[in-house]
Amino acid sequence: MKPKTPPPKSLSELKAAAQNALQSGYFKDAIGTLKDLLKRERRPEAEAQLAEAYLGRAREVAGKGMFQEAAILWENHAGLRPGTPLSGEYLTWLLKAGTMKKLGQALGTLSEEFLRSPLGRRLVEAAALLALENDKLVDALPGEHAIVRQRPLLRKALAAYAERRDAEAEECLQQISSRSPYRNLRTLLKGLLVAERNPAEASELLGRVDTDSACGDLAAALREQLGGAVPDADGYFKLPPKLRAVVDSLKGYGKKELALLQDIQKAAQAKGMRPLIEAVLRHRSELGEWASRRFCLAALVYAPEAIPLYERAFGKLTPLEQYRIKALHSEEIRDFPLASRYWQEYTILLKNAPAGRNEPLTQALIFRHVAHLAEKELPELSIECLEKSLELDPDDKPSYLRLIGLLEQFDDAKAALSWLDRAVKRYPRDPEVLLPAMRAAQRRKAFKKVANYAKTLLEIDPINSDARRLLLEAHLGHARKQMKSKRPDLAEQELAAARKLDLQRRSAALLWLEGLLAYWQADNELCRSLWREAWTAAGGGAAAWFQWAMEVMGAGLPLKGPGRLVEDLDKNHLAGKSELMALIKLLGQYQSEGRQNASLALKKLVPMLKRSLKQADLSEEDFFGLCQGFAGAGQYELLTECAKQGGRRYRYAPAFVYFQVYANCRGDAGMLMPVDQFRLQMNLDEAHHAGDRRSAALIDQFLRKHEESLQPDFHDVFPDGFPGLDNLDEEAAEELAERMEEIDRLSPEERAKELFGEFSPEQLKNLSEQDAMGLILKKLFGGLNVDLDLGKILDGLPLPGAGRGKKPKKKS
Repeated sequence: MKPKTPPPKSLSELKAAAQNALQSGYFKDAIGTLKDLLKRERRPEAEAQLAEAYLGRAREVAGKGMFQEAAILWENHAGLRPGTPLSGEYLTWLLKAGTMKKLGQALGTLSEEFLRSPLGRRLVEAAALLALENDKLVDALPGEHAIVRQRPLLRKALAAYAERRDAEAEECLQQISSRSPYRNLRTLLKGLLVAERNPAEASELLGRVDTDSACGDLAAALREQLGGAVPDADGYFKLPPKLRAVVDSLKGYGKKELALLQDIQKAAQAKGMRPLIEAVLRHRSELGEWASRRFCLAALVYAPEAIPLYERAFGKLTPLEQYRIKALHSEEIRDFPLASRYWQEYTILLKNAPAGRNEPLTQALIFRHVAHLAEKELPELSIECLEKSLELDPDDKPSYLRLIGLLEQFDDAKAALSWLDRAVKRYPRDPEVLLPAMRAAQRRKAFKKVANYAKTLLEIDPINSDARRLLLEAHLGHARKQMKSKRPDLAEQELAAARKLDLQRRSAALLWLEGLLAYWQADNELCRSLWREAWTAAGGGAAAWFQWAMEVMGAGLPLKGPGRLVEDLDKNHLAGKSELMALIKLLGQYQSEGRQNASLALKKLVPMLKRSLKQADLSEEDFFGLCQGFAGAGQYELLTECAKQGGRRYRYAPAFVYFQVYANCRGDAGMLMPVDQFRLQMNLDEAHHAGDRRSAALIDQFLRKHEESLQPDFHDVFPDGFPGLDNLDEEAAEELAERMEEIDRLSPEERAKELFGEFSPEQLKNLSEQDAMGLILKKLFGGLNVDLDLGKILDGLPLPGAGRGKKPKKKS
C-alpha cells in the first residue's frame, strides 16, 4: 500500500515557513519554499524575499570556498531585482573562481565612482595583473579599456627587464600613467631597475607601493632584502613559492643558502629548541662560528639536553656556565625552588672565579634575582638573599624596601627596624624610605621620631599629604601620652602644634582631645561645645561615639564621667550603611596604629551593631567589606554575626562560610577543626566553579596555613641537626637532601601515598602519632649509612598540632 501524499501547504503556511527560514538564516530552505509559493501566486514581496534568500545563500557558499556557485546565486538575486549594480563581492567571487570571460564583461561596465573606491582599485589591479598572461580576460574587455591599452607596454617592459635591457624597460614604464591599473607594478619594476646601483633609492621606491595592492607583499619582501635583513617567518617564509623564487634570485642565493633556509624553516616549525640547535650546528660554516656559538649557548636554556651536542662542536662548558643554564631552564619551566638552588651553587663558584667575574655587584645581582624567585614560595630564602645582596652592594634602595616588607610579614619587627635604620642612614632624605620609617615609628609610638621624619619630608615636599597626616597624628599621639601621664600642660603644647596642621578644623580626633583637655581643666561648657563640633566632623552616629570612646580611654580615663558631656546614641538607633563603613575604616586605622581598647570601646555598641547588620540595604559587597574589616581588627563576635547575616542573605556565597570558620578559629588556622576544614574545601570547589577568585584565594590561603601549622619544625627541636647524623658522608647527605626535596614537591595526597603507601586508611587511623612519625623518618633515612636513635628523635619531636597558631619566624 503506497503511503499517502501529505496535503499541500496552504499559502499562509508557505509564507510563514519562508519567513521563519529567512529569519533563522536557513537560506536554502527559504529558496525552496519561496519557489513553491511563487508557482502558486506571483507577489512582489515574495520575489523580494527570494532575492534576499539568494544573496544570503551566495554569501554562505562563498564562505565555504565555492566561489563559482556563489557568483551564480548572486546573478539569480540580481535577476529578481532589475537595476541592481554589480557589487564588489560578486566581482571578487568571479576573480577567485577564475571566470575570466564574465569578469572581463563586468569590468567593462563598472562606474567611475566604483573604480575610484579602494575595493574597485584592488579588483581592477588584480585583473590587470592576471590579464598579462590571460588572453580570455583581455578578449572579454572593451578594446578601449586601460588594461587592454597598457598591457602591451607592461609585457614589453617585463621582457626587457628579464633580458637586462634596462633602458628599454625604463622607457616603457615612463609611458604608464599614475592612474593606470598597472601603477603599483610600474613602481615595483622601477625599484628593481635601480636596486643594484642604488639600494636606498630602490627601497624608497618600493615603499611607495600601496600596502593593500596585489604587489604589496612582494614589494615589502624585496624592500626587506635590500635592507640586508635576514628573511624571517613573517616575511620570506610566508611568500608564495614563485615570489620567494624572485627574492632568492635577487639575493643571489645558491644551493647552500637555499638548503640552509629550508633547514632552518623546518627546525623552526618543529617542537622545542633542539632541532634549531642541530640545524645551526649543521650550517655553522655558512652562519659563522661566533654567531652560531652565541645562538646555541643562548638556546641551551630551552633545551639543556642538547649540551652534549654543543660541547662536541665548541668544547666543554665551564661549571659556571652549566649552573647558569640549569638555573635559567628551571625558571623557564617555573620550578623556582630548583632555580634558586642552582643560582646559589653559581654564586659559590663565582667566589673562586677569575678576576672580573667575582666582583661583589655581580654576586649581589644574582642574590636579588634569587630573592625575587623565592619571594612567594620560599620567603625565608628571599630574606636571606636580600640580606646578602645588601652586604655586598649596600646602595640598592628597592632591595631595602623589599627586605623590610618581608620581615614585617614574618613579624620580625626587630630585624625590620634594624634594616629600616640602615636605609634611613643611607637615604636620609628619600621620601620612599622616610614614609615607611614614619609608619614604623608611629606603630612603636615613637612620636618624636615620626615628627622629625615628617619635618624632613615636608622640607623636601611641602605639600606631601602623607607627611602632614603622620605629623598631625604624631602630635595627637604624644598628647594622649602626656594626658595619660597627667601632664596637661605638655599635652596642650602638642595639641597647639597639631592645630597649626589643621586650621580648617577637619580632624575629629583633634577636637575630641581638645574637649578632653577642657574636661580635665573642669571647663565643661567648652568641652561640650568642642565635642559637639567633633561629633559633626566625625559624621555622627556609631562611628563618632566609638572614636570618642577610644580617645577617652586612650587618655587613661573611664567612659562614665565624660559620657554625660557627649551626645549619646538612642536606644533604638540603627547604624546605616555609611555609619558601618566609617566604623570599619576606624577599626582598620586603630589596628594599624597599634591602638588598644577597641574591643572595650565596642562593647556598648555590639547589640546595636548586630541589629544593624540585619538591615535590607546591605549588599553582598557591603557584607564582604564589613567581614574583612571585623576580621582584620580581630572582632570575632561581630564577624560571626556579620558572616551569619551575609550567609542568610546570599546563601551560595563561599566567602561568608570562610568568614564564619575564620571567626570560629579566631583567625588561627592551626585551630581549624576537621568538620570546618571539610566545609572550606567544599566551598573552595564552589568558588572555583563560580569563578569567584577572591573567595577562592582567601579559602586556599587559610587551608595552606592550616597545613603548615601541622608540619613539625625540625630546626627548632634539633638546631644542631638530627642525632646520629654527625658522621653522615657527603654522598649520603646529598641523597637525603634530594629525598626531602622530592617529597616537598608532592601534593598532600601524593605525599601521604609516598610515605604510607603500604598502609590502608583504616590502618593509618589506628597508628599513634609516634608510630606515624617513625614511618616518615624510616622513609627519609632508609638505606642511608647512618645510625639513627629514633627513640631520642621522637621524644623531642613536635607532633602535629603542637605549637599551632605561631607565625613563621625567620631562621638564622
